[in-house]
Parts: sequence; structure tokens; C-alpha cells
Amino acid sequence: MIEVSVLSKLRQTHDHRLIRRAVHAALSGRLGRASVTVLLVGAARMRSLNRDALGHDYVTDVLCFDYGDSPEGRLCEIVVCPEYAGRQARAYAVPAAQELARYVVHGCLHCAGFDDSNAPKRARMWSAQEAVLRAMFGKRYVAQPD
Repeated sequence: MIEVSVLSKLRQTHDHRLIRRAVHAALSGRLGRASVTVLLVGAARMRSLNRDALGHDYVTDVLCFDYGDSPEGRLCEIVVCPEYAGRQARAYAVPAAQELARYVVHGCLHCAGFDDSNAPKRARMWSAQEAVLRAMFGKRYVAQPD
């Protein structure tokens, strides 16, 4: 069973149901039990978290924290920046909801053991990510251009 909590530090609302669906779609069949918190933050907070966690002083799309196994299953935290997703969606001409879901799925796949540190691993992860998104959105899915 995968338990999902969505927390927002933002004034504007976002589709928490879509975010929960993205977590379940990404982790079902990959993790038996997990407790996942998805935190929605603004650009300034995301930059600060990225700087503190990875030493990168810029806004990023997604950060994921895998806290390991517990009696409740794997404990994971996914931090996404909807503002960044919106900018990227416009740049790639894809729906903002799909771009936000992409970040959630990407973070979840990291927690499930996927790695994008080199080209072969990145290709494997991207393939899994795109398969999840196609399954979620069906005919409405718009892939990012290469």
C-alpha cells in the first residue's frame, strides 16, 4: 500500500488528486509499501532547498529525499515547484499539469531506485517516466520535444 500526503506552501491551489495519481502510477509495482509526502513550494524555497541539499544555487524542478525503510514501508519526500513546472510547460508547449506530474513521477522513480547520473541510466529512467505519464494521460498526453 502506498500512502500519499500532499502539502502546499503556496497560495494558489493545485490538483492534489493528480499528484496522488502520479505517485501511485510511478510506485505501484515498484515499491510494495511506502509513505510519500509531496511538498509544493515556491521558487525561492526550492532554490534554498536545492542549495542546502545539493549545493546548487538555482531553482530546480524536483528534489527527492529517500529516508529508507520503516515499519510503514519506504519513507519518501518529493519536493516540486509548480512555478518552475509552469515555466517549463510553456517553454516546451506541454500542459502544465502534465509537466508537474512529470516532476512527481521523476522524484518517485528516484525513490524506487532509478538513477539518472549517466546517459544509459538516464535513458532507462526517462523511458520508465514517459511510460507512466502515457498511462496516466492516455491520448491527452503531450510528450516533451527531444
